[in-house]
Amino acid sequence: AQVADLLPKGTNFTSLLAVAPAVRNEPLSGGFQVDGASGSENTFIIDGQEVTNFRTGTLNTNNNIPFQFVQDIQVKSSGFEAEFGGATGGVINVVTKSGANDFHGEFGLSLRPARLQAGPRHFLTSAFNSGPRLFRPDRDGGTDEFWSATFSGPIIRDRAWFLVSHSPQVLNTHRSLVYRNPNTGVIAGAERYVAKETRWYDFARLDAQITN
Repeated sequence: AQVADLLPKGTNFTSLLAVAPAVRNEPLSGGFQVDGASGSENTFIIDGQEVTNFRTGTLNTNNNIPFQFVQDIQVKSSGFEAEFGGATGGVINVVTKSGANDFHGEFGLSLRPARLQAGPRHFLTSAFNSGPRLFRPDRDGGTDEFWSATFSGPIIRDRAWFLVSHSPQVLNTHRSLVYRNPNTGVIAGAERYVAKETRWYDFARLDAQITN
């Protein structure tokens, strides 16, 4: 977790996978390529439980957990142990955080303004009667919010520990739908579209040992 804090990344754990050698994000082949295999040939495991989508072989959005839950990420590209069999691409093994003998708590907020993101590229279109021309859509607006609150500590010192975390993600999109004259491309009218998507990530973990 300490190393991950120092690396450039997004808010969810898959944004860090491209740091590993031989891993490349390729949306056209189903997600992350490991050693050239398609994204559908990987296996995703969280705390020993496989969470790969059984139909597509990729990772569902709800299992792409935030970094507030993650202690360790392993990317295995070859020589898997027996418990990781079945993958012809790579094995992404995630271990979540747990409590300790000291109480810890943190609260955080990250913002992602659309104005600071890369804008749409120009592309060649023949949608206008005047013939092929370069066109670039307007940039979306809105600011995404990533909240987090985590608290952990002992239930019985040296015997039982807990960790709870609440990390909602609020995605706000403001888009102007522009209507243009098909002959000239001049703006003839516009409407405003506003969307809000909230992803709730809640996590609780209990660990215990009976003896030393």
